[in-house]
Amino acid sequence: MDLSETDNRSVVWLTGASSGIGRELCLELIAQGHRVIASGRNEQALAKLAAHSDRVIPLAFDIADPNAVEQAGHKLAELTSHLDQVIVNAGSCEYLKFPDPDWSAATRVMAINYSGAVDCIRIALPLLKKASGRGHIVGIISQVVFAPFAQAEAYGASKAALSYFLDSLRVDVADSLDVTSVFPGFVKTPLTDRNHFSMPFIVSAEDAAKRILASLSKRPRRFIFPKRLHWLLKLSVICPRLWQKIMVADNKANNKDNTPVREKK
Repeated sequence: MDLSETDNRSVVWLTGASSGIGRELCLELIAQGHRVIASGRNEQALAKLAAHSDRVIPLAFDIADPNAVEQAGHKLAELTSHLDQVIVNAGSCEYLKFPDPDWSAATRVMAINYSGAVDCIRIALPLLKKASGRGHIVGIISQVVFAPFAQAEAYGASKAALSYFLDSLRVDVADSLDVTSVFPGFVKTPLTDRNHFSMPFIVSAEDAAKRILASLSKRPRRFIFPKRLHWLLKLSVICPRLWQKIMVADNKANNKDNTPVREKK
């Protein structure tokens, strides 16, 4: 079946669709009438999403597995002759707990948040170039890139890498494609439910999805929310020593069991 021939609505490929922000983005997109190819590792969760509407087509694969990504690329080409938008949302977070961190976490998180995201963009590009209008690449990053947080070495570095990649990509594809980088603050998801530290200005996944899609209609270079958190994080640049003291104190106060976890998406 070629999704692009079923109606005039846009065809969106969304990764990390089985939970959290991704799930809410999928539900909001189909409510707007768009066709969504919903990807993630959790086949059961994707099947539940597909039960909401025949406009959702599940495509399950592991973004950290290069072979699985290649197979997904072939399947995409079978599902649609073009993509109007790709939202790279799949993500993972593992904390480095000192004084004895699991250093391999850095490799695992980078494989998902950066390498996996880049691979998905790579296989989507040929279909995006066939979009009915200008194709649109969207990367869900994080405000963690604006300030150093305790135990976030692996997660923050992976998101910073994706941020820089998208900024450079925006220059190279400017003639034919739009690229938007989205920087959410703290969002209530199964991933953040495991956090044992303060998360100021946290929003629901549903609220985050609505804000993101409202912004994407304008195709901005960057969308950062909530703004209050962004201004707070500027303290790390203006007063780096003070920020470090705050983070050290917060880390000591909340030094509980942050068990490494990979969100099922």
